[in-house]
Amino acid sequence: MRSQLRVSDLKKREYTVSRLMNVKIPAYVSDAIEKVAADLGASKTEVVVALLNEGLDAATSALKSWTPPKAGTRTRSCAVPGCKRAHVAKGYCGNHYQAARRAGSVA
Repeated sequence: MRSQLRVSDLKKREYTVSRLMNVKIPAYVSDAIEKVAADLGASKTEVVVALLNEGLDAATSALKSWTPPKAGTRTRSCAVPGCKRAHVAKGYCGNHYQAARRAGSVA
């Protein structure tokens, strides 16, 4: 199967050998893929590959201008007044979060 297959190509596709990839998906997704495959006269595998290729292209173009945040640029701090430690979970630093878990509230 061609790695550059698109949904628009399914009507004028060429038949090739494919490999099995066992993936669990929700039943409604499988039903939707089966309907699209029937509408286009294609196999479910061809539809999945075409949709994956188009999704990967969209994700790649959307991420072109994205840059990851710089390391060590945390701006959130602990919610306890006077504590300047970095936020870890539920608004608290590690020490205050553990205290809240044990006691039920932060003193």
